[in-house]
Amino acid sequence: MTGADRCAVCDGDQRKVEYETEALSVSVCAACGHREARHAAVATAASDYYEHTPQGEAFLASLQATRRRQARDILGRFAARASQPRAWLDFGCGRGWFLDEARRAGAAPVAGFDTSEHATRWLAAEGYSVTQPRIDDPTWPDFSSLPFAPVVVSALDVIEHLPRAAAERALCRLRAELPRMTWLVVKVPISEGTLYRIARGGRYLFPAVYRQLYQFGTVPPHYHYFSTHSLRLLLARAGFEVTDTWTDHDVDNLFHRIPPLSRLPGGEYAARTLRMFPADSAIVVARVRDRADAE
Repeated sequence: MTGADRCAVCDGDQRKVEYETEALSVSVCAACGHREARHAAVATAASDYYEHTPQGEAFLASLQATRRRQARDILGRFAARASQPRAWLDFGCGRGWFLDEARRAGAAPVAGFDTSEHATRWLAAEGYSVTQPRIDDPTWPDFSSLPFAPVVVSALDVIEHLPRAAAERALCRLRAELPRMTWLVVKVPISEGTLYRIARGGRYLFPAVYRQLYQFGTVPPHYHYFSTHSLRLLLARAGFEVTDTWTDHDVDNLFHRIPPLSRLPGGEYAARTLRMFPADSAIVVARVRDRADAE
């Protein structure tokens, strides 16, 4: 079995096909439960993902409400687990909703990095420190442009967009290039959730919903769907020790956020009902292994 055929997280050789079409294929590792997708056609890395993301007002309003609620939860739990958050870098910060909540919670200083030029302009207009991309690598921050050394780094809904082993490499690189970094907060979608299970069951009868979970046709798509086990394995391989983990339903206003569902009668009621069942995302707080608190 070649490296490309092995699990990107545990390196196991027990991957099985879950979904297979010319446009999208998904395999699952029997050992750790990690799912990996291969997309037949993805726009170039130079594309700004905001040009390929739904921007309807209802979509953005519902997404913002969810992300801000999750940000407040993360900041509160982090403060209870560690200390009042300080020197925080949000890696893949998008429109800055997490940065807004972090600043309100007293986290200072805060800064963001995003590959989108649109996002960078929005953040700069709001007065945030924005880490510039490296000249030789527009997908990676030039940390020398930061006005402070980050102690906490968050990567929320980010690493599932990195193909194959790029997710582990990015986490290792953050740890290596940020010597004062002590804490990492990660949020990813997980396959144990009710929504994924429903979509998987109907993946061939109703492929639009299943493909939407992998953000098929957007830039960048989802290359991974984690299990809680595979997420912990990935963090351990990258040199982090998990100190806290919880799940989030991530389905606030789902009726507006997944187009195939928004066209179904009773979609909003179904979204509310899903909150009664297993959650669809995992959030983890982890320490850099063998590194003392930098604060």
